[in-house]
Amino acid sequence: MSFDFVLSKNRFNECHYQHNVRLVSSLESISETELMPLTEGRTFYVSRPWLLAIERLRGGGTTYVVSRDKEGRLLGVLPIYGGEPSARGFYEPYNRFLVRSGGIFNRNDWSPTLIIGSRAAYSCEFLVANFLDAKEKAYVLTSMIEVAKDYAKEYGAASISALYINERGRKQLEEVITEDTNFVVAGANAILDIRWNNFEDYLASMKGGNRREIRREIRVFSSQGYRILSSKLADSIDTLAELFAHHERKYGHNTSPQSEAKELRTLADTANDYSHVLILEHAGRAIGGILLFLWEDTVYARSVGVGVKGNAFEYFNLTYYEIIRFAIENGYNHIDYGMATYRAKLSRGARLEPLWGLIHSKSASSPFLDSKFVAWNRLRQEAINLSDATLLERRQIP
Repeated sequence: MSFDFVLSKNRFNECHYQHNVRLVSSLESISETELMPLTEGRTFYVSRPWLLAIERLRGGGTTYVVSRDKEGRLLGVLPIYGGEPSARGFYEPYNRFLVRSGGIFNRNDWSPTLIIGSRAAYSCEFLVANFLDAKEKAYVLTSMIEVAKDYAKEYGAASISALYINERGRKQLEEVITEDTNFVVAGANAILDIRWNNFEDYLASMKGGNRREIRREIRVFSSQGYRILSSKLADSIDTLAELFAHHERKYGHNTSPQSEAKELRTLADTANDYSHVLILEHAGRAIGGILLFLWEDTVYARSVGVGVKGNAFEYFNLTYYEIIRFAIENGYNHIDYGMATYRAKLSRGARLEPLWGLIHSKSASSPFLDSKFVAWNRLRQEAINLSDATLLERRQIP
């Protein structure tokens, strides 16, 4: 068996495309101006500022497949990631999906995996030039995946994975994969569409019980004398590092202000221009902070930390109501809240978009030949379709 999930390039023979496809070791070799036509209309989490930060934070194990036409114009960029999975395991598909399904799978058939597309932030789509027609876009993506397949063999990968693919990314892949290739339900992304002229209109749109609860949370919070300060990431690194580390440790994650600061400095180096930070302050002391990224028409809620155990709904006001006000007042169309904590997000007006996974082994058959895996995957998709918080928790999403 082999990595045969992509349609053959032979179907493009009549097109006579003259493309140069090669590997490069760093995104530093491609300027933001050159990459911008490929990132336009796509998630921030495949932008050059984000991808370059992830490359630097990983410190190795990152390569890019780059496609250019005969004039040297950039047509496509496909990040590929090897190395050990993160401690939380979201990008380790064997344990994350196959084992959790209850099906019977052999680890050696699936691990290690080579990740293509994106390896952080749970949002993946593919960088192909928007100025190409549909057929040439498919050719570019096919050609880059073919090179990634060869790289996977040299790397010794047991499988190739594209994980947390959004709807746009899935449509891109559907143009280049074989008919018998299926998508795993990897998770769900929570999106709040901004369709109100002011915050009162937002409140009025909430269902009765939720609206009353939101008003109460805002009223209690407003009575405490808090201030909300805004800044760029580079001006708030130390403050956020303390808050994020406290927040992460509260939920059992092993981190420190020093490690958080290292990540934030890297993000500031590459993405400061797109950052927006809100700091919750009381009596001159920062007690909460949230890092946002502003990209095209969307506010991306990246990380939050609340450093006190308050009774004034500090977390909900900082994470939801202040961001919603900001988005409305500044003309943004969406807030991307990412995965997890679905109950809180759904009750405040968010909707869910499924995130997909493509996992293909070099030596084993499709996981969709295992009945337990198929049933597990179906139940996860049903929970997302119903946007039922209880079912989402029961189906272990994310």
